[in-house]
Amino acid sequence: MTVGGVGEVIVGAYGFSRFSRLVGGDQRLTRLYRINRNSWSLGAPAPAPSRGEQAYGETTHGDFFYVIGGRSGGCAGGVCDNVERYHVARNTWETLTPMPTPRAAAAAAVRGDAIYVIGGREGGDGPCGADALDVVERYDIHSDSWSTAAPLPRPRSDAAAVEHGGRVYVFGGCAGGEFLDDVVVYDPEDDTWSSKTPMPTARASLVAGHLGDEIYAIGGWAGGPPLDVNEVYDIESDSWSTATPIPTGRGEAGVYSHGDRIYVVGGSLPGFGAATDANEVFEPHPGAPGHGHGHDRGHGHGHGHD
Repeated sequence: MTVGGVGEVIVGAYGFSRFSRLVGGDQRLTRLYRINRNSWSLGAPAPAPSRGEQAYGETTHGDFFYVIGGRSGGCAGGVCDNVERYHVARNTWETLTPMPTPRAAAAAAVRGDAIYVIGGREGGDGPCGADALDVVERYDIHSDSWSTAAPLPRPRSDAAAVEHGGRVYVFGGCAGGEFLDDVVVYDPEDDTWSSKTPMPTARASLVAGHLGDEIYAIGGWAGGPPLDVNEVYDIESDSWSTATPIPTGRGEAGVYSHGDRIYVVGGSLPGFGAATDANEVFEPHPGAPGHGHGHDRGHGHGHGHD
């Protein structure tokens, strides 16, 4: 499920649902969580085909929420090049120019008026279940067009990405049967990649939320049970620390960083094909401007998806 937010509304679209097995699992619901009401509702159905494993990351820009690629039996080769966007206030969807490289489980981040779609895999067989890609493509929001950026230093799928200070930070993922701990940074100004201090815990299918100069690498999967790990990357010092674990360990979740909190929505538990409806919110610095790590839980009820 792709998750993002516009103001006080969190949007979750497409994905696999354990509540939809009679119609094949993958579906195209649009779910709306209103933070100030702590309540869920449904929006207009998303365009066909139903799918899961769309690009992971906070892909909102202005009033629009973007969904890119994914896995579907309705796409040639089982992976999609589709690009759709949803206008929250109007409750409408539109289809945009397809991505040049069809793929599932890419990472994505918005920088300025562009969305960078990073890595992914050639098949939709679940986390780390197909050959990983090093492809990076840039979607120009205003011209509705695509271009190619410098490839990843190493192919990967099922990674997490966050934009900060004009650069895109990519965390973990998997490739060739190996779970990755590395952190690589893309600078769009000179179209180059660099490496930073690795994560303490190698993993794929994690989410990355952000607050100020800190990025929170939460949950994921490393071949065993889903992880509840919450590790904090300090951008200025290029160093890691540990924060309070997420209450419901999981992979393939969605994330929305809003105000001083990070919302983690849905995902797979205990593994691919077994969805969770967990909706939990982490408050990194309760009682700010003081510092410290903590959490509280959201109690919205929605359908979790992978």
